[in-house]
Amino acid sequence: MAYVDLADLNGQIPARFLTQALDDDGDGVIDAWEQVQTIVGEDVDSLLEGRFPVPLTMNPIPRIIRMAARAFACELCYRRRGTADSDNPWKSRADALRKTLQMITAGDVQLSVSPAPPDPAPAGSVIVFDSGLGGPGRILG
Repeated sequence: MAYVDLADLNGQIPARFLTQALDDDGDGVIDAWEQVQTIVGEDVDSLLEGRFPVPLTMNPIPRIIRMAARAFACELCYRRRGTADSDNPWKSRADALRKTLQMITAGDVQLSVSPAPPDPAPAGSVIVFDSGLGGPGRILG
């Protein structure tokens, strides 16, 4: 299971820039996303291993993990485009999230896991007729 999807970067990096960062063969098509996704997953796992079995299989993936993975992916996209770390707008956010994950691994901060949302109740109606009166039925539910 990936911690970040390409759709998670929508609105985080301009679409044209994202294509330039992830187009390795110059044809205008993103072709390096799986590589970035793998690197980001390895980065997250390396920060959490020792405290948690990795890769994480919990569902849903905790919000802080998704946020870190998104920041790591954005940071890596800027790097792939040749942006120096000193000019990378995602570097400080990614570093702060790395520290947070290290604190989680050290046990200084608890990883909060939201329970999976419950399955919605099945929809349905019950029609009740008054007995013997021939009146209109009522819908319950």
